[in-house]
Amino acid sequence: MTGQPVFAIPVAGSVRRVEQRLSKAVDVAMLVGLGWDLDTQVFTPDPAHRLLGYRVCSVLGCGSEAWCRDGLCGGCSTRRSAAPGEPLAAFLAAGMGQRRRPGQRLCKVCRVPGAQRPAAANGLCRSCDHLRAVRGQGVAGFIGGDHRYGPAAPRPTIGTCAVVSCGRLVDRLARGLCGAHDQAWRKAGGPELAAFCSTSSPRRGDRQGRVVLRGLPERVIAELLLGVQACLGEGRRIMPTDLRAVVDHLREHQAGAVADLDTAGLPPAVRHLVHFTADRARLTCSDLASEYGKDVWDLRLWGWKGRMSFVGGGALHRNGRIPAPGIHQSWLKEAAKSWAGDTLTSTAPATVRTVLTAVGLFSEHLDRRPDHGEQPDELDRVDVEAFLARLAHLQAAGRLSPYSRAQAVDTLARFLRDARAMGLTRPGAPLAGLPDQIAIRTRDRSRRQHCREDDTGRALPQQVLTQLLDQDNLDALQALAGPGWRAAVELLAGVGRRPSELCGLRFDCLDYDEPAGADGPGHRSPVLVHDMPKVGKIGCRLPIHDREAAIITAQQARVRTAFPDTAQDALVLFPRVLKNLDGTKPVTASGLALAIRGWVDGLANLDSDGHAADGAPVPFPRERVFPYAFRHTYAQRHADAGTPVDTLKELLGHDTVRTTLGYYRVTAKRKREAADRMGPLQMDARGSQVRPRLRALTDSEALREQVGQVAVPYGICTEPTNVAAGGHSCPFRHRCTGCEYFRTDPSYTPELRGYLAQLLADRERLAVAVPALADWARRDAAPSEEEIDAVRRLLRANDEVITGLDDDDRAAVQAAITTIRTQRAQLDVSFPAELAGVVRQNPPVFFPTIELAATAQVDHG
Repeated sequence: MTGQPVFAIPVAGSVRRVEQRLSKAVDVAMLVGLGWDLDTQVFTPDPAHRLLGYRVCSVLGCGSEAWCRDGLCGGCSTRRSAAPGEPLAAFLAAGMGQRRRPGQRLCKVCRVPGAQRPAAANGLCRSCDHLRAVRGQGVAGFIGGDHRYGPAAPRPTIGTCAVVSCGRLVDRLARGLCGAHDQAWRKAGGPELAAFCSTSSPRRGDRQGRVVLRGLPERVIAELLLGVQACLGEGRRIMPTDLRAVVDHLREHQAGAVADLDTAGLPPAVRHLVHFTADRARLTCSDLASEYGKDVWDLRLWGWKGRMSFVGGGALHRNGRIPAPGIHQSWLKEAAKSWAGDTLTSTAPATVRTVLTAVGLFSEHLDRRPDHGEQPDELDRVDVEAFLARLAHLQAAGRLSPYSRAQAVDTLARFLRDARAMGLTRPGAPLAGLPDQIAIRTRDRSRRQHCREDDTGRALPQQVLTQLLDQDNLDALQALAGPGWRAAVELLAGVGRRPSELCGLRFDCLDYDEPAGADGPGHRSPVLVHDMPKVGKIGCRLPIHDREAAIITAQQARVRTAFPDTAQDALVLFPRVLKNLDGTKPVTASGLALAIRGWVDGLANLDSDGHAADGAPVPFPRERVFPYAFRHTYAQRHADAGTPVDTLKELLGHDTVRTTLGYYRVTAKRKREAADRMGPLQMDARGSQVRPRLRALTDSEALREQVGQVAVPYGICTEPTNVAAGGHSCPFRHRCTGCEYFRTDPSYTPELRGYLAQLLADRERLAVAVPALADWARRDAAPSEEEIDAVRRLLRANDEVITGLDDDDRAAVQAAITTIRTQRAQLDVSFPAELAGVVRQNPPVFFPTIELAATAQVDHG
């Protein structure tokens, strides 16, 4: 549990607030369970721990850390090199021997509480061994007594070593040092004893995983323990040797905090541990109030990753041709900090950075004033107009893209609007005195550039997608990044989820729907269960194919094999490789993007569906293959198949149809080619082709034809009155299948088949309802045989015209049908709703409530 004192004594009331925060943040109970001793301030982790563990020397009875390749510690490896002919098994079984056993041995006489001294020669302390030699006794006679002298008596202990990190027993009174440190002091030339005792590390011969923190400042100890705790929480490996090196370096330099330590010359692993520990300690001691006073914010305090600078850095233009400016004026910087701090609680940092970049551009412009813009009450509308003119100049000079210019204006307008709504212009606030003229008006905003009509969008052509999902190319991805990334790419192409949603899939994301039929449960249909954090939806169920279900099942088996001890409900489907020993941390969308980029760049060939003048295939731009392109391809594939746009909106998890329409498009060239291909196949209500063997229309003829028709259910209408009314004024009450102005083609075959099924079902249903209807009502409501025959005739004509084509023409027509249906799916959102599915006469009563009320009034009149 947290909140307990980290040190052997309670934290005093005079400890600074920083030390109190560090002490409260350390989970003492957890660290004690891992080997932290509150009394001795020694950390001794278990050698078998998955993150703190280490190899133990294979020599019997040694127990020291084994960092040599042969599985031996340094001392045992040195001893073995002195006897190279001895077999390794025999060397390991021989053990350490009495003289080489690690640890401090006690005198055979002075070993009782209060009378403990370290053994020197013959297993006796220096005093006992000297007295034994003066008496001329053997070791056994000295210990047990002989005919001249009685048994030896224990001598009072001298104490522990004066080196604060040591804790070993002293064997002589001269300097109060243990034998090892006394030798080290003399080898160092006899430096000042106090400085030597405060900076010396523990005895290096004892390497049994022990890390002695005793003697360090309390704040440093708390920071180190917090660093160990953070490493374990994030799944980072931490070696006792690296932690010991950090402690020795801190003790040698007498640093008061880990952040004060100079890491120059340290090994990379030790230097990384120092920086990691200092960063986590700084994060623990920080809060939002203290962060507001800095010019570079740590976004982890708001729950995000990364940093945010108010003094510039980065690049505004995507090509880096203009650096993102900082905010120079103090009043504007304080306002930007207030706005950013409030916005970061609910908005991603990328959006906030975009707004701050626009504010930085405005600040850079104000810096050109004689007063450098330090007086907000001196600003005027002229400053805004000059700023807009400067953005236009930057765009003309090629230093700012048109999109970036429009974005800068819009985001600055948002900042000024939000700042006033937050009350930042009130007296005493950062923007106090800012004139109302400092605002972006509607006419100040430039129109954003939209994609050209011939732009192909971000969806991948089917030929490119087929090449990417080729078995050989997928094998190359697996060899490069592993089977997990291969499964992620295959699943991304199949289900069209956002990259972050795919990466965050849970282990149990695969479910099945079992629709119950008349004969019991039907076929089990696989469903992908996932969340959509971007739109605030959880537990979404997406129908998928058996192919994607097989990919998920295989990935689940790999994850279960890799992490057999983790509970299934805690696992993720795509666990990351590093710092994830229990399989609970998913891969990131950026990692998926890097894997796809490395894979695509390494492919030998990736061709588009076009050809050069010499017939050679045109290479496909590899930069167009990125994770989100698979989502656009998924949308385009559904649109080509005729999926209604409102259904596709739900599949993609969009809030509005407008967003869905931006995910796929049909270019003007494809529309024109499809229209020219389908023109000769167009037929009238009798099933006769209207213009067989028609040449390709000119631009003016195609435009005139489009103007002279209007979309109706299952085809188009050319009746002038109805065309002028946009399909709302049919003089024949929408009896399209019997009207000479009606036109249809094979692209409407699915709708005509559905309409025929509806007619037949209505006929059967009304036949059963005879007792409930009068004869005239039943005749008016029931579909006529002539209407059913007309629909069947159109379907038969569509099938015959397709069957009569050769293979090449049939393939071209099918491609044209796909294009036409995709375009039609985009028109569904604006098609008259009252005409959808209506080709027969409307019911005679349009307002039954009013009609009944009028009838009742007449009856009672």
